[in-house]
Amino acid sequence: MKRPLEHPPPSETMGSRFGVSDRMYPYVLIAPAMIVVGFFALYPLGYAVYLSLRFADLTSPVGIGEFLGLQNYHFVLDDGFFWESVRRTLVFSVAAVVIELGLGMAIALLLNGMRLFKGIARSLIILPIAVSPLAVGLIWRYMYHADFGIFNAIVAAVGLPEQQWLGDPGLAMASIIAFDVWQWTPFVALIFLAGLQSVPRQVYEAAAIDGASFWQGFRFISYPMLSRAIIFVSLLRFIDAIRLYDSVFALTAGGPGTATEVLTFYIYRTGIRFFRLDTASAMSILFLYATIVISGLALRRIMRQQTELAEY
Repeated sequence: MKRPLEHPPPSETMGSRFGVSDRMYPYVLIAPAMIVVGFFALYPLGYAVYLSLRFADLTSPVGIGEFLGLQNYHFVLDDGFFWESVRRTLVFSVAAVVIELGLGMAIALLLNGMRLFKGIARSLIILPIAVSPLAVGLIWRYMYHADFGIFNAIVAAVGLPEQQWLGDPGLAMASIIAFDVWQWTPFVALIFLAGLQSVPRQVYEAAAIDGASFWQGFRFISYPMLSRAIIFVSLLRFIDAIRLYDSVFALTAGGPGTATEVLTFYIYRTGIRFFRLDTASAMSILFLYATIVISGLALRRIMRQQTELAEY
C-alpha cells in the first residue's frame, strides 16, 4: 500500500524554504527592481536637485562650487530664452496632439468599418511606431532636402514653388510637427480602435434602424464610449510631446537659428554644450514639476469619471 503524500504544515511557505521569513520574502523579490530604479532614476534625480542648488559651471576652475539656494531657479524664471523654448514646446505639443487625435479618430473609424483585410491594415499602420525616431528622422531629413528631397519633387510636380522645409523659420516647426504626426497617429488610432471594438455592433445596427446617421451614431454612441480613452491618449501624447528631443536633433538641431529649439533641446544645449549643469538642472526640475502637475490634474479627472461610473 502506497504511503499517502505528506503535505507541509501550513506555516511552511515559499519564503521559509529559502531561509527567509514570510514577512521579508516580498521585499527580497522586489529588491533587485528597486535597486535598478534607485540607481537609474532616483539617484540621477537627487543629483540633479543637488546641482540645481549649487554653482556648477564645468568651464570654470571651481567646477561644482558653493551653495546658491534658489538663485539658479530665479535665473531660469527670468531667462527669456527659457520662456521662448517653453512657448515653442507648447506650440508643438498642442498642434501635434490635436492633429493626431483628429487623424487617429478618422483612421480608427475607417478600420472599424472595414470588413476585409482589417488585420493587415492594423499591422501596416503600426510600422511607424516600431521605428526609432532618431533613425527615421535622418530619412525624413533627406526627404525634406531642398535639392533632391521627395517633398520638393512633389511640390514641383504640381506647379508650386519649392520650399526650404527645414531652412525656413516659418516652415521648420511645421515640418517637425508633420513628422511627429506621421509617427504617432497610428498609436492614437489603435487605442481608439480598441475602444470602438468594445461597443457591441448591435447598438450601431439598432441606431441605423431608428434612422440615425453616421454622424449621429458617432456623436451619441462612439464619442461617449471613447471619452475616457480620448483623455487618456491626450495625456500620454502630451507628456511624450513636451519631451520632444530626438526629432529636433535629427531634423534641425534646433535651427534655423532657434526656430525649433524646444525646451528639452535648450536644456541639452545649456548643460552639454555650455557645461552649465546648475542652470540645466534647475530647468529640468521645473520641467519635471510642471509635467507632474499637468499629469495629476488630468488623472484626477479620469479617476473622478471612473468613480462616477462605478457609483452609477
